[in-house]
Amino acid sequence: MNKNILLGVVFVAVGVAVAAWGFMNLSKAMQSKSWPTAEGKIVSSQVVKKVESYTDSNKHRRNRTIYRAHVRYSYMAKGRSLIGGKITMADSGSSSETRAKKIRDRYPAGSVCTVYYNPEKPEDSVLEAGINFGALMLPGIGVLFAVAGIAVLITSRKTSPAVDKY
Repeated sequence: MNKNILLGVVFVAVGVAVAAWGFMNLSKAMQSKSWPTAEGKIVSSQVVKKVESYTDSNKHRRNRTIYRAHVRYSYMAKGRSLIGGKITMADSGSSSETRAKKIRDRYPAGSVCTVYYNPEKPEDSVLEAGINFGALMLPGIGVLFAVAGIAVLITSRKTSPAVDKY
C-alpha cells in the first residue's frame, strides 16, 4: 500500500472518530440548555498551572504551560448533595493565564451560582449551559482531518502509476 494512501486512510479514520465524538459532545451541550437548574455554591475557585513536556517536529524536547480555571461547586439535585467541576461541556486549558483568571473571577469561592444538571444523571452538571466555541472546535477539527485525508486519497489516486492489466 502506498504511504500516501495509508496516511489518507489514517487521517479519514481519525477525523471521523474525532468528529463523531465532537458532535456527541455538541449535542449534549445543546441539550444542557434545557436541563433543570439548581442553586449552587462555589466551594473553591483557582487557576491551576500545568507544565507539559512534548517533542517538537525537530525532535527537540519542549515545555508548554497550560492554565486552567479549576472551579468546584456544590448543589442539590434529586435529593442528593453533589459536587461539580465542569464550567462548560468543553472545558479546556489554554496558554493564557489571563483567560483562566477571568473564568476563575466569574466564580469566586463562596458565591451563589446556577447549576445545570442532567436529569437522567444529576452528577453530570455545568455552570454555563449551551454551545460555546470549545464545543464547536472538536467536531470542526475532526471534519478538517477527514477532509484532509480524503484530499490525500484523491491526490494519491491521481498520481499513482497506472497498473497494466495485460
